[in-house]
Amino acid sequence: MEAREPISLRAMNSEGVGLQVQFLWRLDRHCHTISLLVNGRSIPVLESVEGSSTEVWPPSPPLQQLSVEELRPKTQVALLVGMAGKSHWSISVDPISDRAAFVFDVACRSREVAEQLGSAYKLLVDEFTSTGDHDATIDIEGHSLQIHCDQDGPTTAAVKKGLLGPRIEPVSLSPTGTTRWRYTIELK
Repeated sequence: MEAREPISLRAMNSEGVGLQVQFLWRLDRHCHTISLLVNGRSIPVLESVEGSSTEVWPPSPPLQQLSVEELRPKTQVALLVGMAGKSHWSISVDPISDRAAFVFDVACRSREVAEQLGSAYKLLVDEFTSTGDHDATIDIEGHSLQIHCDQDGPTTAAVKKGLLGPRIEPVSLSPTGTTRWRYTIELK
């Protein structure tokens, strides 16, 4: 289904604690917020940092279309696409319920060399701790939210400290063609 109203996906662990990704339409694109779900509360932790309609290389993928599909029984996956300049982006957000996690698989197809590619977030709680090139941890309400990037293959990514919070970037950029990066946000 095509959506412009807020859409949420949840991934809960066996203890009833989990994560929620909520997609909201803002100006000309979908943004998303990642929240901790604990004790009947929703605590926003990360918010995607979006660019403007004039930016050819925005801080996060510019996503204009959102579809939620059931790709596995009882599991809804968010599929998003968008464009800016001469480039097209796509992303899938796949919940892993038994682990209270989401896998973000992102791609950008470009006909020119990218100035920057990545997924930038604004941290809505205390500082995060980088635990290496591929991992970062955010401690909140007695729980740890871990960002883990793929470490090998075509989707290798690194997590860095951006101006507002964590920024996930592909390790290598394709001069033209498709560049991918994949990361997991998981409750530990």
